[in-house]
Amino acid sequence: MKQLAKLITAVTAVVLFVIVGYYVWDTFRQRTTTEKLATIIHLEDQRVRNSVLEEFLVDDTARVRQRATLAVGRIGGPGAGRLLTGQLADPAPGVARTAAFAFGLLDDPEIALPLLKATSGMPSMVVAEALMAAGRLADSTQTAVAEEILKHLADASPEVREAACYALFYAGAKKPAETLILHINTETIPEVQTAALFTLARLGVTTALPVFKRFHAEGDEYQRALALRGLRVSKTNDIRQTVASSLNDGDHLVVAEAIATLQNQGGPVSAGYLAGRLKRENDEKLIVALMDALRALESNQGLATARMHLNSELTVNITIAAIRYIAAIDKERAISRIDSLLAVNPPARVRAACAEAYGDTEKSSVIPRIAVLFADEDPLVRASAFDELVILDSTNIEFYINKALADPDMMPVVLAIDQIGNRRMTAYLPQLADLMFAAGQTELDIRRSIMGLVTEMADSLRSDSVLNQILIYGALDPEYIIRREAAVIYREHLGEDRSGAIAPAGTRYSERKVERALLKYVQNPSATIITEKGEIELRLLFDIAPLTVMNFIELADDGFYDGLVFHRVVPNFVVQGGDPRGDGWGGPPYFIRCEYSDRPYKSGTVGIATSGKDTGGSQFFITHSPQPHLNARYTVFGQVLTGMDVANELVQGDVIQRIIIHEE
Repeated sequence: MKQLAKLITAVTAVVLFVIVGYYVWDTFRQRTTTEKLATIIHLEDQRVRNSVLEEFLVDDTARVRQRATLAVGRIGGPGAGRLLTGQLADPAPGVARTAAFAFGLLDDPEIALPLLKATSGMPSMVVAEALMAAGRLADSTQTAVAEEILKHLADASPEVREAACYALFYAGAKKPAETLILHINTETIPEVQTAALFTLARLGVTTALPVFKRFHAEGDEYQRALALRGLRVSKTNDIRQTVASSLNDGDHLVVAEAIATLQNQGGPVSAGYLAGRLKRENDEKLIVALMDALRALESNQGLATARMHLNSELTVNITIAAIRYIAAIDKERAISRIDSLLAVNPPARVRAACAEAYGDTEKSSVIPRIAVLFADEDPLVRASAFDELVILDSTNIEFYINKALADPDMMPVVLAIDQIGNRRMTAYLPQLADLMFAAGQTELDIRRSIMGLVTEMADSLRSDSVLNQILIYGALDPEYIIRREAAVIYREHLGEDRSGAIAPAGTRYSERKVERALLKYVQNPSATIITEKGEIELRLLFDIAPLTVMNFIELADDGFYDGLVFHRVVPNFVVQGGDPRGDGWGGPPYFIRCEYSDRPYKSGTVGIATSGKDTGGSQFFITHSPQPHLNARYTVFGQVLTGMDVANELVQGDVIQRIIIHEE
């Protein structure tokens, strides 16, 4: 026995020696570039900026310094600007450019002008990123920033001039942007012209009307669509006629923009043009857009066509648009039509639309009908009914809120919390505190809504002990997003900096797993989205958004997306899918971190849908056309290679049959 004990002791000593030796060796050995990148990505996933990350800012390898610089911007926090300023002087242009971009991710308007001064005379790609970053940081009151941006319109580099145009838009510099009217007439580079047109149109510069007319007549499809948006600055009949001519454009995305512009311009003349197009329109998305526009204009000029579409029962989307349009115009006369539609037990989306249509009649007589829908088996229907009941029957608001708070689905609960906050119904605060206390049993979206209510009622924090207790629960919440929102409330409304007490975000991927992915995806993988209407081939941008791509691949390989629908389609904007609920409220039981980059949203760019920073999951969208206002605000993780025609044909409710990952 003594010999056995000695043997065990000796083996144990050897094992301990090996373990200690390994950790000593692992601590002092030279790490590979891949290992360093994995560490940076993992820290970024945790939203942790520590001495390890800061050491990578001065690494011998430019690729490591560049990736660490981006991580500093994505993580942010006190002192991030100081670190990025140091990176602007990096000898590697890629590092300096990334530093300039990363400044735009920080929430500090005061650094916009110093950034522009610091990058003066640097390579054009650095200056261009600094311009757009300064635009994102600044606001319309910072005239000195706008003046500095305007100077770069005379730069020799088209890249810088283009960036200056977009920077004016990001800064909301409407008056300074008038300079672009003269600039666009002398500019010879199409990309810069388009950037100037975008800014003039999106800012609604009224003096740019001649520019909008010119590009409406002479531009390409994207420029024509931008010009149509710009033409919203005028509501004269001759401009309406100009816009109406685009209802016959050969590009459906341009037609969609013409519909939106006529709706914005308003009036019976606009409605007449829309009703005329509705009579002969065959495209489902455009039929829906036309009826929605006529409903918004409160015009009866398309009612006959809408009734015809409703009687034809063509598609769910057309049925929904038709019944809502008819109800909004016919009011009480439409009630029997809604009753008839519900009598055949239509799909949940139609039942939800019927609840909204009852509300559109604005008649108290429909309250019992909506109350029936408030007990529907589908949460989307119950939520729609709740929204209408609290408007039509506000005297019984507490009854509806109590019922919604007790709902087994989070959607009615969230809507009830919104009502409590909007109406400052403090009697419900103890009940909400109980929900926050039981964080493990309360859905994340409900807890986020409660934190939104605290923000709404923040002026009462110092006097209301229950509201303060809810905030404390938020600071201790198991979900990082809730803890971060609580820290913001403490800082902005109570003047207390509790960011240091907020625990790091939990991660789904270990550092080792990230490292294996880096070794595996030296070349970006691709994916095929198989739909009822064809296939869409994507290039997944692992090099730009590794965590997002890893999440997407994992979900696709697990069959998560199989059978889900595209629940949101906005013509000339996006098609969006990936929600397991199918109503835009769903996702996996976790959030992923945003990975903002300088990759622009072009036609066919794939991004992650969020309801705030770091709240992504499974929902993704594909842009129909360039959307510069989304740049650096949503994670780009893919680009359509082929099948853009399929993406443009998709309508709400089309099914994702399967997503196949191709690892190259």
